[in-house]
Amino acid sequence: MSNSEPDSADEPLVTRTDRDGVAIIELNRPQRKNALIPPMLDELAAAVGAASDDAGVCVVLLCGAGGSFCSGLDLTEYNAEPPPAWLPTSATSVRAAHIALGACPHPIVVALERYAINGGATFALAGDLIVAGRTSWLQIAEVRIGMNAPMNLAWLVARYPMSTVLQIVLTGDRLAGPDLHRLGITYDVVDDDSVRSRAEQLAASIAAFPLGAARQLKASAVRLAE
Repeated sequence: MSNSEPDSADEPLVTRTDRDGVAIIELNRPQRKNALIPPMLDELAAAVGAASDDAGVCVVLLCGAGGSFCSGLDLTEYNAEPPPAWLPTSATSVRAAHIALGACPHPIVVALERYAINGGATFALAGDLIVAGRTSWLQIAEVRIGMNAPMNLAWLVARYPMSTVLQIVLTGDRLAGPDLHRLGITYDVVDDDSVRSRAEQLAASIAAFPLGAARQLKASAVRLAE
């Protein structure tokens, strides 16, 4: 049996709250530091897909419940005995969540509170604009355990210079807010207790622009980068 504290059957693993054109999509396993399991990723894909198709949404804000962004894959659940029913299709769930984020036409703001680790870092890097705390950190440490990091690499290579990509993935270092800002990964670095409010403020300011302006510019930028 799994040793982790079970999720309540009545509690969604991802929540969405709409506020003045901003769809706030929150990873919601705070008792597990928002560690990822495939049912959670299925809910994330559905929430992002619904927000993408919603004419009333101008910006997506991606964040984590309980003051943390994401601690990575929930290896306790992945390695549980007996194996969870979702294990055979887990890779499909991961892929679907990334496809949904990659296809999202709205700007995506990320509130990087506390940490985004390995598999969790991929979802922070999916953001177009990342707000991090001064002591928040992102780590892609697969190199330290002899593993590849395909989804992290996909987001990094799509968005950043190769020199930046290699500094992150070849060292496996923890990169705090100021380091991420130096590398051009974060839009803003603020006091740790202000990350969520600053991210919400940023999302609201973009949502207040003329209808469709940010979406159109994002689409143009993506086309030019292809």
